[in-house]
Amino acid sequence: SEMCIRDRSTWEAVVSTQSTWGVRMNRREEGVKVAVRCRPRSTYEAGSERQVVVDIDNAARTVVLRNTWKPTEEPKRFTFDYAFGMEATQEQIYRESASDIVQGVLDGRNGTIFAYGQTASGRSFTMEGRNEPELRGIIPRSFEHIFTEIGVRTDRQYVVRVSYFELYNDEFIDLLSKNKRQKLELREKPTGFFLKDLTSVVVRDAREMNDQLLLGMRNRNVAYTAMNANSGRSHCIFSILVEYKEQESDGSQSVRKGTLNMVNLAGGEKFSKTGAAGERVREAVNLNKSLKALVDVLSALADPKIKHIPFRSSKLTKFMQESLAGNTNVLMIANVSPVDWNHEETLSTLRLASRTKEIKALNRVNEAPGQAKVHQTETRIRPSTVIVSRTEAWQVRQNIERELPIGEVMRKQEEDDDAPSRTSEEEKRSRLNELYTQMQSIQAQIAQELGNQ
Repeated sequence: SEMCIRDRSTWEAVVSTQSTWGVRMNRREEGVKVAVRCRPRSTYEAGSERQVVVDIDNAARTVVLRNTWKPTEEPKRFTFDYAFGMEATQEQIYRESASDIVQGVLDGRNGTIFAYGQTASGRSFTMEGRNEPELRGIIPRSFEHIFTEIGVRTDRQYVVRVSYFELYNDEFIDLLSKNKRQKLELREKPTGFFLKDLTSVVVRDAREMNDQLLLGMRNRNVAYTAMNANSGRSHCIFSILVEYKEQESDGSQSVRKGTLNMVNLAGGEKFSKTGAAGERVREAVNLNKSLKALVDVLSALADPKIKHIPFRSSKLTKFMQESLAGNTNVLMIANVSPVDWNHEETLSTLRLASRTKEIKALNRVNEAPGQAKVHQTETRIRPSTVIVSRTEAWQVRQNIERELPIGEVMRKQEEDDDAPSRTSEEEKRSRLNELYTQMQSIQAQIAQELGNQ
């Protein structure tokens, strides 16, 4: 699609515009937040007397990495938004780094939380944790947060839906589908990339949401490696859409929605350490390839001199385009190992995390003015329910709504895609022609705006 924001100049120009489509102008430009977490030594590492080479100061938010292989080398020092040492609790990490992003979703903002790090660095424990109250990770803790907040907001009518899927061997798989091996097609519309036929489940409380998480976890691809007995062999995304309706002081109705994507990226692997063979090698090659593409995108976004952002280099970066460079609050949690054996991988992770801090994000409240209808469902919640994001993409249409109500046209077209029998071929052809005409007008306006920069 020619409407995609493929390069930095277009992205920055669109981000700088003043008017919006379906968005209240309550916005702020801020950097991607970055947290670093260092796990404790494993039993094997302690038994083999591996040295701890990572020192973290939570108060100063600093990480110091020493190289015991080169004692004369100056230690590397990094400063982040948050720094958590081996003693940090799951509750502390959620409260200090993740809770603000979840709260923003409840107020109509988009949020993305993703965990990055080498294999066996503690990513899954940080994001998912264990099925014990004090060991729950960010994902299950967000459930309680969301429904506790919804329970006290009696002035709002909420709907909440969830989806859970993985990217395994470069194929998207629906983890909540009755067909456990249901592959999903990544499609592109003028609004960005989305997964066709992705399951979206209405949930009424935190327990039901957690049930969907556990169901998806049972369907995930995991396997034994020399570094991790339950190594994730895929990138997993748990997506929550919160939509609510409320009455304004002037008596009008407004509808707002926020999407929260929580991404547990698989760890980068070295075959010499994991002992991968056979199918594990194929999996690792695909994982490393997509992680390399993500690193390239993050590095490009952080460097103002780079004009082309290579989102199209992998399925992972295509899907995460809006999550990384769109209307979204973003938290990266970089997970590292504390021991000398993993010095090289830890340094690589810290350097990437440091670069990622330089990425700027524009975040607004997602509001559809004049649209007072929340999706009708047979199940009414005590206030609550969520939906999967179809990457609302692009600030392109957000600077021209007053002249071109394209949002309504796109919604009607999506309904036609899902239910082709509702309208005649002639009506659909007419709508497509109308949409094409408006797209041309949008492109002309964008070109004019860019020319005036």
